[in-house]
Amino acid sequence: MPFSEHALFNVEGAIALAFLAALFARSVRGKTAPASICGGEFLFAAVTIAVAAWLAFAPILRAPFLYDDYTHIRDAAHFTWVSVGRQFGPVAGRGLFFRPVGFFLYWLNYLWAGANPVWWHASSIALHVACSCLVYALGREIGVSRWAATGGALLFVLTGLTAETVGWIDARFDLMTTLAVLCCLLCVCRYAATARGRWLVSALAIGVAGMLCKESGFCLPLLIACLALFIDERRRVLRAAGWAAIVAVVLIAYRLWALHGIGGYGAHFQVIRTVEALLLRQWAILFFPFNWSAPASKLMYAAMAAIPLVLAGCAWMSRPRRRALAGSILFVIVAALPVEHLLLLGPSIGGSRELYLGSVGWALLWAVVLDGMPRRAAMIGACLAAAISLPILEHNLRVWGQTAEMAKSVCAEFGKIAAETAGPMIVRGLPASRMGVVFLNNGFPQCVEMNSGVPANRIIAGDPAATPPGAHQFTWNEATGRLDEVPRR
Repeated sequence: MPFSEHALFNVEGAIALAFLAALFARSVRGKTAPASICGGEFLFAAVTIAVAAWLAFAPILRAPFLYDDYTHIRDAAHFTWVSVGRQFGPVAGRGLFFRPVGFFLYWLNYLWAGANPVWWHASSIALHVACSCLVYALGREIGVSRWAATGGALLFVLTGLTAETVGWIDARFDLMTTLAVLCCLLCVCRYAATARGRWLVSALAIGVAGMLCKESGFCLPLLIACLALFIDERRRVLRAAGWAAIVAVVLIAYRLWALHGIGGYGAHFQVIRTVEALLLRQWAILFFPFNWSAPASKLMYAAMAAIPLVLAGCAWMSRPRRRALAGSILFVIVAALPVEHLLLLGPSIGGSRELYLGSVGWALLWAVVLDGMPRRAAMIGACLAAAISLPILEHNLRVWGQTAEMAKSVCAEFGKIAAETAGPMIVRGLPASRMGVVFLNNGFPQCVEMNSGVPANRIIAGDPAATPPGAHQFTWNEATGRLDEVPRR
């Protein structure tokens, strides 16, 4: 049964929490034995992960740009080393976001990808592959077998909530932040194992980059602390978490100076909403990452109905390590803290990119569960879970591809009208989303320019303070899916 933004509880959430409760009931005490990853083992896992990712995400490669993509890519075309450097300084007025490293990496991507969406999508898939390989490595560091780590990483690759993170180019900020966080955590694991200071310094340096890619990275000190539940060298882990907390406080002060305030969309703390987001809603989405607002086949609904059966079977067969299980769950909750006010997602799961970092903990949870099962049962369970995840991912990706094509078509058609019309043009009522996918509300003038050649400065999207003389006004017609001119009076 699909959930709504206003439902406190739902069937999916109940099933997810029941699964976690069953795992705890069957969990056992056990010591961690971090593995030494050899090159051949990692290469095999990386190739398996890469092949699965490229096969799953190949349909999105030729999807056009969408929404903020047009604005950011057009801005990146005018970046220079000087303008990129200014990203690290104070903004004019009160800003929303402070992501200087993120925009610097965005510009580097533009230098080789240009305005070709294929290369942008390819780089997003590559980032997702890199994150997935690091999830495998982290799984091995916390002591799960290579088969269990591979299963967890593959489920991370194929989970349906990655459709937004990988399919939408502008969501690469989540990819970059997660990549940095994973690198940092792996360095902390090496520091805990060897006590060598260079690993700690590397972890902190990478952590700075992650926190300056996107705000969600500020949960990093707590994520490092979560490692204390996985590995035995807790004193060194907590020391690293303390140093990371100091760095985070310094960067928050830097952010306050640069933005003249905390920035962000702003939200008022509400106990019920926070509890629902952290303990109920995100678990429902992690285990049932399905876009309910898009039409689906009966086979797809059958796959969704099979999820509880797979969860029940895995819970029955597994005897997971209790501390590792608790660490995985805590990782998911901690990763959601910076974005908890954005997690009351509806049936379309629009905004699921905010759960990408938390899905690392979800993948570790699966690795721990599979590690507690007999090998043959674990391989069957992982294969069944992957077989269910793949069609769900394809279903979600299909909506992103279709919406991007529709947005491009609308912009190209309006560009033809604009080319034959003199004077400025005002466009109102552009929808922000379509079946949970960002649509036309942002970046529309740039979308028209890139798909038709009509200058973006001729188009005013929204409600201007004053209507320019001789302006033609257009409004969105949802029934026809196009812009209609408003007759002049």
